[in-house]
Amino acid sequence: MVDVPQDTQKIIQVLLRGYQFSDSDLYKAVYDRWYAILDRHFDWFRDHLALSGFTLSREKQVIFLEKENKTLSQEERQAVVALFLLADLWLEKGKSYGDLFQLSVPWAELDWFRDGYGKEYLDQVGIDSGNDGALEQLFRRLANKGFLEYDDDARTLTLRRPAERLINMARRLHQQINTGEPDDTVAGAQEQGDA
Repeated sequence: MVDVPQDTQKIIQVLLRGYQFSDSDLYKAVYDRWYAILDRHFDWFRDHLALSGFTLSREKQVIFLEKENKTLSQEERQAVVALFLLADLWLEKGKSYGDLFQLSVPWAELDWFRDGYGKEYLDQVGIDSGNDGALEQLFRRLANKGFLEYDDDARTLTLRRPAERLINMARRLHQQINTGEPDDTVAGAQEQGDA
């Protein structure tokens, strides 16, 4: 029998609030230790969380709780749309996809994100693109869930590995909608962790 891993209560509390652990946490104080413990004792955490009705999953280096309820909440839909749109418009500007995960993007330089067809997509999920405060609050909430780093002082954001999961899911859904192909990915996409 494996002894109870160190910091178990804290790690589970963080997972329950919707945080997605990833190897990005290796550069974040305290979270680096929690990620290492969770990674090393993944089977133990999965089995014990299952006893309480929670499904602990992992995709490569990302570890997260899956929702039992397959319907995405409004905030989850907003997260998917905002992250997909950010990546799509970033690439449209001729920038490197990898840079989104390496560089700190200044909030002031995101005017292109809030204009053009981005407005329409944001409006569809209840984000008023003219209301900078609402959009910035969404990015702050996403930072609390582990999807990005948000620097309040410099007002910059940098995506983290869990955001790539949502962006890839959104790309698959977008491709299916455009091609009209039914696919099991839609159901799988709705099982994503609380965004």
